[in-house]
Amino acid sequence: MNPPPLLENAFVGASFNSLFHTPAFFNLHATAESAYFEWAPDRAVVANIHFTSHGEGLWRSPARGTYAGYAVEPGLRLRQFAEFHTAVQARLAERGARRLEVLPAPMAHDPVAFSNQFQILRSSGFEISTSDLNYTLAVDATPLGERMSYGNLKRLRKCTREGLLAEPLPISELPAVYETIAANRASKGHTVSMTLSQLETMAAQLPDAIQLFGCRDGEQLAAAGLCLRLNPQVLYVFYWGDRPGYEQFSPVVAVADAIYRFAQEQGIALLDAGTSTVDRDINHGLIEFKRALGFTESLKLRMTKVLP
Repeated sequence: MNPPPLLENAFVGASFNSLFHTPAFFNLHATAESAYFEWAPDRAVVANIHFTSHGEGLWRSPARGTYAGYAVEPGLRLRQFAEFHTAVQARLAERGARRLEVLPAPMAHDPVAFSNQFQILRSSGFEISTSDLNYTLAVDATPLGERMSYGNLKRLRKCTREGLLAEPLPISELPAVYETIAANRASKGHTVSMTLSQLETMAAQLPDAIQLFGCRDGEQLAAAGLCLRLNPQVLYVFYWGDRPGYEQFSPVVAVADAIYRFAQEQGIALLDAGTSTVDRDINHGLIEFKRALGFTESLKLRMTKVLP
């Protein structure tokens, strides 16, 4: 007799996982009220999702971070996907869940997977609770300088003339990169969403996930970027920004160019620069910044369901 196809906290893993779907990432934020579900109808895992309780009956996927939701094997029959989803909902209800929130990957990562997941969630009673514009750029052989706005091309050339050259950095530069990003955020009245200690823990547990970039001016960084390798095809710009005082150069443009060149060299197909909206609130300045670098919009949703 075959074992039940629904596995909980077995952590088998699957080749189709993104970083945010791996057991290692799940365990970074897992609590006693977290569950990592896998679907293995023929012993091999074909889909997974993880949830964490946020109290008062709310279970969310992911516990924290930009997205999680379902990861499924390409070509998985929608019937099997639906069976897994039904089993997960039932198990969470047994655990006391009364409200579920799912944040799927942005549409641009995989339009087919996004569409199937949306339909499975929608057909089972989930509603769109928030909708955001996410910005991605398909990587090809064309230099970024030929894809960005003329104004940004002038900034990139100015940085080159002034010797402000951006390049990949080793993980040992994480404190310097973090300090640069933190200074950028503080100048705008914001804080960094993760502490340096949390990022160091992530780097220790997921050594291949973080890729740093920096634009040096002498002993300090004029701009920096921190990216996450989500899978072999997608690189996510988690943080980037100029150090205050470098506004006349905009060296973050040079960092963007370095990230793009790295993606070309590594065979990465897509750069993800994150969202530029917070549901109904539109950050027009951030949208224009990303568009001027060549990025375009796709949808990123939060889906919610109140269980009976």
